[in-house]
Amino acid sequence: MTAVLTSPEPELQKPPSEALPGRKRPLRTEWRVLGVVILCFLMLEFGFRIRGDVLSKDISHLQSFDRLSRELAAGPEDELRVLFLGNSLTRYGVDQKLFVELTGENTEKPLRAVKVNPDNTALADWYYAYQSYFDKPERVPDVVVIGFEGGHLRDAPSHHPDRLAYYYCRGRQPAELGQFDLKTFEERAYFTLCSMSAAFANRDRIQRRVLDMVIPSYRSGMDELNLRMAADAGKVVEQEPSYERLLKFVAMAERNQVQVILAAMPVPEYYEFDQAMLDVVHSTSAELVDCREVPGLKVTMFFDGLHMDEDAARLYTTALVGKSEPYLCQLPVKPGAKFPGIATLP
Repeated sequence: MTAVLTSPEPELQKPPSEALPGRKRPLRTEWRVLGVVILCFLMLEFGFRIRGDVLSKDISHLQSFDRLSRELAAGPEDELRVLFLGNSLTRYGVDQKLFVELTGENTEKPLRAVKVNPDNTALADWYYAYQSYFDKPERVPDVVVIGFEGGHLRDAPSHHPDRLAYYYCRGRQPAELGQFDLKTFEERAYFTLCSMSAAFANRDRIQRRVLDMVIPSYRSGMDELNLRMAADAGKVVEQEPSYERLLKFVAMAERNQVQVILAAMPVPEYYEFDQAMLDVVHSTSAELVDCREVPGLKVTMFFDGLHMDEDAARLYTTALVGKSEPYLCQLPVKPGAKFPGIATLP
């Protein structure tokens, strides 16, 4: 019997395009996903650059700094130009119209005033806002009233380097950033990215909006957590806080003969002045106006436990006018800001 050997049928070779059907399809999908992500980012960028003011009152205020500086400088030369610098305490606490009326009546001098008061900020932010928008020819005010409480004037890095990059420094990187705010390469790289992109600089606002929609009571819970963290941080306070940035601010103002008034604002919890801060006042042309306690102002007038209502604002503004009047026309200012071990600045 003869065995017949049969060779196996040769496998049909599939065209290259069908041999591995799963390789190119995921690649195409990845490019599509990447394209969608880039498109969404560009839409966000466009939205923040064109109509970011609609998304947030604070963004609207941040974008108005240049306009406010021009408005302050637009009046006649004989007007006394006053800049209120602070945060939401100043926004709610200073009745700007009442301040202008009372000061004008008492000094018989025309007055023009604007407020720069971005939320949740301190001197770390106000310094760059003033440097970028007001410390320039024909934009310099006559008087700067800095409203503060507690540790707002102490040396500390900004809590918002993203907004600092995009809104306050206007594409610049002042030397003070390296001294106070940007200590590492990562912080400097982050600052650079935020200075180039409005969407990247405001992504925390986007995150809050999204989480507000998906997590019940997210905003109130985060506010409570932030308050607890701030309270814990306040327990570990530097024994000898420094005020070098405040000295630099006063020196910057003195170069243009600007009178700096440090207005201690009332808050529900009483606070003391640091000796180092008082030393700055005594060694410079800056004046300290103590309004920590205002006659007639009650704890119940702080509508959210921190900010003054309209009645409290009128009481505080009236007290501020009375205590600051002696300094409002104290011009020209003589340079006197000194740093430890350094001669008087030019």
